[in-house]
Amino acid sequence: MRFLNKFLAYQTNNFIIVKIQKKIRKIFNVYFVPTNIQKLPKNNYTTSSHFDHQEEIIKKFNKINNLVSFNTCPKIVQMLKMLFLDENLKFNFLDFGGENIDFYLYLKKNFKNINYFVHNKKNINQDFIRLKEKYKFENITILKNIDEISNNKYDFICFGSVIQYVENYNQILLKIIKVSKKYIFFSGTHFFSKIFNEKKRIIVRQVNFLPSEIYCYFFNFDSFMEIFITNKFSIIFKEKNTIGKVNYNNFGSSLGNVIYTDLLLSL
Repeated sequence: MRFLNKFLAYQTNNFIIVKIQKKIRKIFNVYFVPTNIQKLPKNNYTTSSHFDHQEEIIKKFNKINNLVSFNTCPKIVQMLKMLFLDENLKFNFLDFGGENIDFYLYLKKNFKNINYFVHNKKNINQDFIRLKEKYKFENITILKNIDEISNNKYDFICFGSVIQYVENYNQILLKIIKVSKKYIFFSGTHFFSKIFNEKKRIIVRQVNFLPSEIYCYFFNFDSFMEIFITNKFSIIFKEKNTIGKVNYNNFGSSLGNVIYTDLLLSL
């Protein structure tokens, strides 16, 4: 597997090599390969959402009255209803990394008193601002920069398979902990059980989108949890995410158990 990992991690614009990489990835069902880089590249995981695309999502949502775009935790409404039993309760929901407008529409449909806050990259934020103005959406606040997150307190903070793509994730988590009133949820996050070469995290290349150059973190679970335990958070549940069928076999036993995880924490 070592040669396979190195070959798939190799970056090139050569059409023939990329084509071979894609075929090998499919044969061995590989999603991620280890790298030796120490930081996530700049402009990693660029988002290409456009206003027209968001409007198409609105049209489809109005037809089916349900989520349109892919979501790593489609059962989040059921979870929220268990946590917030009073349907008339007002609560603040922060969607960190929210990318598509149907998630807001879906939550608003089920919780009439939800205050929805969202933060993403500049182009996504601008799309949300335009949508809010054009469609007169209520109870939605677009946080245009990281500092604006601290302007509010949140009952539920959602990281939908996003924290592993954030270079300064530790600073983000410190900020989030300060504004969390109760729950923090991570869906579709990669956790491993063993400390690997004294590393609390590793950077991998995501190869199921070749030739796109996408990198993300795998976290040692115990190390990741240290900041939350210190701040008196406890685990409500930790379970395997069943939406993403991720294969980690090419890592062997070097990381121990690697699990694509949903994790709910609470104060």
